Amino acid sequence: MSLISIIKIESNQNATGSGQGQVATFRMSLMTVAVLVAVNANAAKVDDRPPTLELPSIEIIGQASQLEHIPGSGSVFDKTVIERQGPLSSKDALRTVPGINIIDEDVLGRRFNLGIRGLDPRRGVRTQVLEDGVPTQLAPYSDPSNHYIPSMLRIDRIEILKGSGQLIYGPQTIGGAINYVSPAIPEEFGGSIRGAGGNNGYYDAHVNLGGTIDNVGLALDYIRQEADGNRQGQKQFLDDLAVRSLIKFNDRHRLLLKATYTYEEARMGEAGMKRDDFINNPRTNFLVNDVFEVERYSGQALYEFDVSDDARFSTNIYGHYMSRESIRQASDSESMPNCKPGIDRDDFRNAPLCGNEQRPRNYGVFGIEPRFVFNHDFFGVNSETAVGVRGHFEWAERKRFVGNAGPTDRTRGLIDLRGRDRHQDNSIDTQAFSFFAQNKFFLGDFTVTPGVRVEYFHMENTNNKNSLTASQDYAEALPGIGATYNGFNNITLFAGVHRGFAPPRPDETLSPTTGTLNIVDPETSLNYEVGMRAQPIPGVNTEITWFRIDIDDQILRLSSTDANQNANAGETVHQGLETAFRLDSDQLFGTSYNYYLTASYTFLDAFFDSNLPNAVDGDDNPTPIRRGNVLPYAPAHVVNANVGVETPWGLDVRFGLHSVSRQFVDPHNTREVDDTGREGTIPGYTTFSASANYHVTKNFDVFMNAYNLSSKKYVASRVDGIHPGQQFQIMGGARISF
Repeated sequence: MSLISIIKIESNQNATGSGQGQVATFRMSLMTVAVLVAVNANAAKVDDRPPTLELPSIEIIGQASQLEHIPGSGSVFDKTVIERQGPLSSKDALRTVPGINIIDEDVLGRRFNLGIRGLDPRRGVRTQVLEDGVPTQLAPYSDPSNHYIPSMLRIDRIEILKGSGQLIYGPQTIGGAINYVSPAIPEEFGGSIRGAGGNNGYYDAHVNLGGTIDNVGLALDYIRQEADGNRQGQKQFLDDLAVRSLIKFNDRHRLLLKATYTYEEARMGEAGMKRDDFINNPRTNFLVNDVFEVERYSGQALYEFDVSDDARFSTNIYGHYMSRESIRQASDSESMPNCKPGIDRDDFRNAPLCGNEQRPRNYGVFGIEPRFVFNHDFFGVNSETAVGVRGHFEWAERKRFVGNAGPTDRTRGLIDLRGRDRHQDNSIDTQAFSFFAQNKFFLGDFTVTPGVRVEYFHMENTNNKNSLTASQDYAEALPGIGATYNGFNNITLFAGVHRGFAPPRPDETLSPTTGTLNIVDPETSLNYEVGMRAQPIPGVNTEITWFRIDIDDQILRLSSTDANQNANAGETVHQGLETAFRLDSDQLFGTSYNYYLTASYTFLDAFFDSNLPNAVDGDDNPTPIRRGNVLPYAPAHVVNANVGVETPWGLDVRFGLHSVSRQFVDPHNTREVDDTGREGTIPGYTTFSASANYHVTKNFDVFMNAYNLSSKKYVASRVDGIHPGQQFQIMGGARISF
């Protein structure tokens, strides 16, 4: 019996004033509605009722037990696993999830480099990252880089959703969605105090307070973290404050209010190391005066109204203001641009004799998203429907200045020491509107979930130096359908197909035709997956998923001598296999000590599916991209495994390994390492970790975690030069609850 009928619809991806994109959108919407009606009209009535309503604006999965109705692969990294592993940052937690590739850059994981199923990991630009259902990127449509990630110390769990179910959490709908979920506000007053310290200048402190008085709940989290970087002279400081309130007006009306403030200062820049510097000392850093600063204010108001026992209406209002400034002497490992004539700019030991560049950027985001979720039995089929709309607005300011008086100069100069005008002043304004609808049909052992997302946005890109403006309009309809089957004991089969979409993004260069920042076309894709989740016997859990993503016009970062430039690089294919396994001896054999094993493995085959004779990487690399070349930062094999033991008296000890195979770093698959360190393969590597957690009493815990136990020296990335991987790190501490 065929679970899914796949219909591929071609559409105009870059429609402007002609209206062709709007026509294609309308046709795709009609097709999706036809699918919905067809499934409804031909389904037989069953007695099963859908599960209790969950509000998807906060959760995208819920608890792990709710995965049986999720039409695709998904994972829930819950509080128990977080406490067991004790991740230093969310990157250490997410490495355990199949299909995910993490690229190290900083110790605290603030430079978020995560790719799903072979997509670009740089700053997680092709992953939909959410906090309590709200996008966290600088500007989700016009600059989807991630320079803010919620601290693991105030997170209850992480949800990872792939497949067609991600459609209602756009705009990024190609790879997957990651949602950081805050803990519930406690009914009674309580809290905790945590402190930890370790080598390499690491320490953290976390204070949590919360409780409910009458119908008003309040919670506060304050976090302070510090750590030395992976290279000499680097340091990170982080202050994070979050305040939440839940007001229950009555049994049917609730209002959640949330505000966060984050300040980070990282004494590090973007430039990596040259090849010889890394060989001589993999922790070398000559640019000790580079600074990266981030300040972020955010707010969220979520109103819920239970219209009835089977219907819920919500309105989610969110916004943030974020400023980030990079003060750097070099943008890559090749040379320092702001040096006086006669100074060897390629020798970074001359950094004290040169000036800097300052790149302040400010972002404002505001959105409102009403959503209606209701259970019904229209046409004799028990169903759960979610429909919603969103208005989303962004303002981005991107500037560049120079400081000529030395590495620490913050004078906003325009002309650098070489007599060049290095001043830039650009802005991008975006208005985006989206509609989404998803229906779960509960057909006995089957759950069939068709859905659609329609995206429209208008983007104005202005060069404020010359008042030139370029505007772009995009409209795209994204249908999808997924199904699960639970007819076997403790086994869920799932399959799905959906149309994926990723907005365009600007790069550092000005377009020669418009005089404004060059912005590429968006990406569109067709995504398939088939898989199984199973617990064949108590104590054994497994998941296996086959996936394929066909991208029409993938965006790649081409590194050239003069600038980093994004380009649409033609058709690509991402396909492979994801597996996850968990064994618990207390359930399997009835042992008093629980000996557990967790493992995940990803096989990935990601390659260019068309010849690209015009995608030439400047004078450095005149070779065109060939069909069959492997995509950058898409390792064929990634393995993560952990073994451990939980004792009846509160001790949990874990040992883990993480292994990544060889990676290419450019679309030409260059194998030889050049002098700058930006070209050449990244050799495969394996690192080891360990943790121990002891519940001394009900309210007192002690813990210790260690990373890269063998102190392995390896290349994590060649973006802008060689960036070394995480060095050996050990930390320990205690937590008191009250």
